[in-house]
Amino acid sequence: MTGFGTAETQCDQWVLRVDVRSVNRKDLYTSFRLPDSFYLKESELQKLVETKVNRGQVTLYLSCRPRAGGPNVFIDEDYVRRCISRLRSIAEAEGIPCQVDLASLLSLPGAMKDIARDEDLRQELWPHAMATAEAALDALVQMRQTEGEALSAHLTGLCSVIEAQVDAVEQAQSEFVIAYRDRLLERVNRLLEGTGVALDEDALAREVAVYADRCDVSEEIERMRSHLGQFREALQAEAEPVGRRMEFLGQEMLREAGTTAAKVPAGPQVAQVLELKSNVDRLREQVRNVE
Repeated sequence: MTGFGTAETQCDQWVLRVDVRSVNRKDLYTSFRLPDSFYLKESELQKLVETKVNRGQVTLYLSCRPRAGGPNVFIDEDYVRRCISRLRSIAEAEGIPCQVDLASLLSLPGAMKDIARDEDLRQELWPHAMATAEAALDALVQMRQTEGEALSAHLTGLCSVIEAQVDAVEQAQSEFVIAYRDRLLERVNRLLEGTGVALDEDALAREVAVYADRCDVSEEIERMRSHLGQFREALQAEAEPVGRRMEFLGQEMLREAGTTAAKVPAGPQVAQVLELKSNVDRLREQVRNVE
């Protein structure tokens, strides 16, 4: 969900620039940095962002500055000329000399074109600001898609590793019971040696059956495979937000891996299951980058 996009538009004597960036977040959160004159337009930008992005913390910066090489001061010349003409008319009517002080004229409200006060100028520039914001958001989305393709390949590889580890745990499950039976039989025979007491094979079989039931992880393995299958389907989804579904599936896989680790007896298999759990956790961490 991380990304960056920028766009710039020139409109008459003004340059509009939009920079937008996003970082990971479970839901969509937006913040804006706008010129004071455009603060009331946040809702329109919010709607635009929501059409482009579904998850992440998005920050959008909009700046509006005079064009390089152009004037830094914008005077409403027509307004100033009308003021001068009016002052001269009054002076002639009253029979007094007309001395026009341009500095005083420029201090009159409306003499200077100021984006913060000129509603007409704001209305003129805003459509261009929206178009610039959309272009910047498109660049952001493109960057996120490019990173998403690489992330998809990485997640697919992790799924294959996890699937192989699940297969290995399943194959080793029968070995758990056999190893336990052999250890128990050896221990009982050693204890009964020289006592003349015969081995109760039925009791031994019951104990082994109880152990087999206690360390049975077939249900966990079945659910793990189901979650992996759904996760792969989500990876293949196009033009559809799947991040939250993947997060849920990753959490469920981690739960099954934890239960499996608790059931597996001590031995080499424990390290194998812990490695499985570690890879599932890595999968969950990477899924936080998925929209």
